[in-house]
Amino acid sequence: MAHTVAEHGKRISRIVFIGLLLDILSFTIILPLLPRSLEAYKEREGADASTLLGTLLAHIAHLRAYVQAHSPSSRFLQQGARADLVLLGGLLGSLYSLLQCVIAPVIGRAADRFGRRRTLMYCMAGNIVWTVIWVFAGSFESFLLARVIAGLSEGNVQLSNTIIADVTDPTTRSHGMALVGIAFAVGFTLGPSIGAFFARMPIESKSTRNVFAFAPFAAAAVFSLALLVAESLYLFAKLPETMHFRRSLADSNVTADSGTEDTEIAQPLAEPIHAVDTQTTTENNRTLRRLNILHFAYLFFFSGMEYTLTFLTHDKFDFSNAQQGALLGFIGVTSTVLQGGWVRRIKGQSAHGDKGLVARGMACCAIGLACVAHCAQGVQGAQPAWTLWGGALGFAVASATVVNCLNSMVSLATTDMETGRRLGDFRAAGQIGRALGPVFACSVYWLLGPSTCYSVGAAAVAAISVAFVTLVPARPAVSGTKKHS
Repeated sequence: MAHTVAEHGKRISRIVFIGLLLDILSFTIILPLLPRSLEAYKEREGADASTLLGTLLAHIAHLRAYVQAHSPSSRFLQQGARADLVLLGGLLGSLYSLLQCVIAPVIGRAADRFGRRRTLMYCMAGNIVWTVIWVFAGSFESFLLARVIAGLSEGNVQLSNTIIADVTDPTTRSHGMALVGIAFAVGFTLGPSIGAFFARMPIESKSTRNVFAFAPFAAAAVFSLALLVAESLYLFAKLPETMHFRRSLADSNVTADSGTEDTEIAQPLAEPIHAVDTQTTTENNRTLRRLNILHFAYLFFFSGMEYTLTFLTHDKFDFSNAQQGALLGFIGVTSTVLQGGWVRRIKGQSAHGDKGLVARGMACCAIGLACVAHCAQGVQGAQPAWTLWGGALGFAVASATVVNCLNSMVSLATTDMETGRRLGDFRAAGQIGRALGPVFACSVYWLLGPSTCYSVGAAAVAAISVAFVTLVPARPAVSGTKKHS
């Protein structure tokens, strides 16, 4: 029976991995294109005060003039309108994450009530809708609408973690969650490079009046849409419902032992097999609250600094789309190698593997941010120092370890019946950080310059890593429905 459960779990994990990889490839295509996309929209309609973009840029310009009048020493703001795109980009990134924060608990509870598969297919429908709008986003308003729908539809990562938690037991959970990290790493390796490649195929229209005017870099949007359609068809054909996976297989085993046929994998049971110990639940709830808070704090700084990275290289070193793709690709390749080798080996060797990897990832992130802060002191327009790539390496280690290991720790501290809700709440806490982080980071960048921005980030992440090591136990107490033989 144990062999059958493991085989079914591995098969479903592979399906989830392939679907998530396609999703992240589609998601990351836009990343290296965002700064120049905003520039393109600015050229089209930024001078027109009747447009939303023109109004936003006018307000940012007034704010910049006010700040310069009271703080004339800000060298970054002396660049004028060029600096305004950094703040606008931060607002756009925060809007997306704020919507994710709102929708994540809803998706988690929907997954627990209606099933993982059905909820995921609804999310895929929303992803396809927003990408279609992106293809034809000839105006900034259309592009903004697309990003709003995207923020309310992206539940794939959250649901992938939930499904993997369904089909793995505590001894294999970390390895299963590592697949999510590997999908992220491969996606961030290839996606930005794909986006940069398709950016060379200009099919966009200069018009903003035509409903079917193409967006800047529309060819990249078309390829992103093709990936999402392929992912939807694959998941619809291959992915079973997993909400009651292990309990259904346990019931099937009892049926088989009595000489009858196995029941279907996804058949739910009315009552949980094991009772949940009250003291254990209290301890785990305390651990979950701490993990949520630390997840918020970490992503508040990490996502903000990560978001401004492409704006730094565009503003400071005038990186092309291809150079942006190469930098993000380096982070992705390194993260993939670490996920497939070092991370999986450490997880398998130690019962405390998740906590140790999170602590190391946070420490490397802090060092990487310090390297970027040093690099940002360079001369405008000059070639970046080696410390930029040192910072990228720190980002890669953090990407390979922190979030997916935290997800593993959360799933181990929950019961089968509340996995979707708990992971949804955990993701929501992180998305609050992702919502506020880019605004904070871009505001500090905009007001005080990039070097100060990344120095603040480095100090903050270092403090968070100390708090994590001090406050979070290496392993949660085992809840009743997590005790699998």
